[in-house]
Amino acid sequence: MSQPLRRPLHPCALVLVLLIGASCGPVELFPFGSDEYDDRALADTPASYLLDALGEEGVTLGELVARTREELAFAARPDPTALLSATSALDDARDTSGTSALRVLSYNVALLDAPIFWVIPYKRTPTLNERRDVLPELVFATGADVICLQEVWRREDVDAFLARAETDGYQGLVHERNEGNDGIMVFVRADKIDGEATLAEHHVYLSQDGLENFPGPGIRRGWMEVAFTHVDVGPVRVFNTHMQAFPENWLGRMQQGRELGIAARTHASEDELVVVTGDLNAGPYYTAATWQPPSGAEQTEWFHNAMSYPLLLAYGGLVDAAVMGRPAELAASDVTRGDTVVNDAATSAETPGAAAGWCDETPNDTFTATDCNRLYFLQYAGTEYPARLDHVHVRDRADLVVSSSRVVFTDQQRFTNVDIEPSDHYGVEVEILLRMAE
Repeated sequence: MSQPLRRPLHPCALVLVLLIGASCGPVELFPFGSDEYDDRALADTPASYLLDALGEEGVTLGELVARTREELAFAARPDPTALLSATSALDDARDTSGTSALRVLSYNVALLDAPIFWVIPYKRTPTLNERRDVLPELVFATGADVICLQEVWRREDVDAFLARAETDGYQGLVHERNEGNDGIMVFVRADKIDGEATLAEHHVYLSQDGLENFPGPGIRRGWMEVAFTHVDVGPVRVFNTHMQAFPENWLGRMQQGRELGIAARTHASEDELVVVTGDLNAGPYYTAATWQPPSGAEQTEWFHNAMSYPLLLAYGGLVDAAVMGRPAELAASDVTRGDTVVNDAATSAETPGAAAGWCDETPNDTFTATDCNRLYFLQYAGTEYPARLDHVHVRDRADLVVSSSRVVFTDQQRFTNVDIEPSDHYGVEVEILLRMAE
């Protein structure tokens, strides 16, 4: 998970945080019980496999999301194999004749340069200066129709991406960030827009770690919503987000999944192609509930981290486009690759993947956050599960096919005098085909 490091606060500062949070907190868009899906039985949603993990029956989505830390326990690991396999096969029999393509890229570019009070060093991603001038060119060279970025934090990087976007024929959209900085941007190829793309909405999540905001580096996580009409596929609505970091913040991510899912389902008209992208800071699967980092106490809540993924799908009426685009043999690779993960605290800080040869034997076709990425290893060696944190989801429809999906930006490149990956995350790119209306 790409995340700022946390430092203990002085008690007076903590009081100030609480006072500020109470006076100017985010707006509660969807109170519990206000959305019709809160009463939907878990068994009737993509999250139905959680029932076996919980060892329960008759749970609703709202009841699950509303549970406290003490009320959520597992009888078995959450296993999405059946969901992933069904998703991969969902569009296999659909006709691709007369279709037009929309290529979507989601990428966390790891330009985290976050001071406290604008001057006190807090967290800075390694090799930032070497990478920041090259990343805009690399990103737009993909030619993707829609590009959703996370971790473009500083104004100088926002301006650099906007300038390069104009040069390369993209319209760039970014909110004013006067409600706090979440580092997200969206770009659409200008020659694919009928008219103009608009920032339909930006919203700050109700549930998040307030210490990231003040006196931290001013981070307030949310989503931005962009609407445009594609010259071929028609109306499109794109949601881009970067959810809460840190494994122990799983409860906030569950609630964020609900918030974003409801927005994606209720803000779009029936004729719009709905695309939801971003760094969700959680994967669909973890092979064990525990993880022992090289230092510190054993982490015991990793099954909880697998909850926000199905809840976002369930509340949003979404399907996982990256999985739809996988070949059948990789349909459940989150599980099959996940079951090979090695947790060895004695070696993981020195050997990427904790076992000699594991990175060489594990293709970069699933995980987007992994110690096999040198930049990720420099920051997080051995501290977290390798996982697919970066996602592209869509609202399914009978005329939609995902023709391909792939994990991108996996190779090291030469930046000035260092060989390293462009980001500590890999990107996710999918190609969506939509049948043209006759």
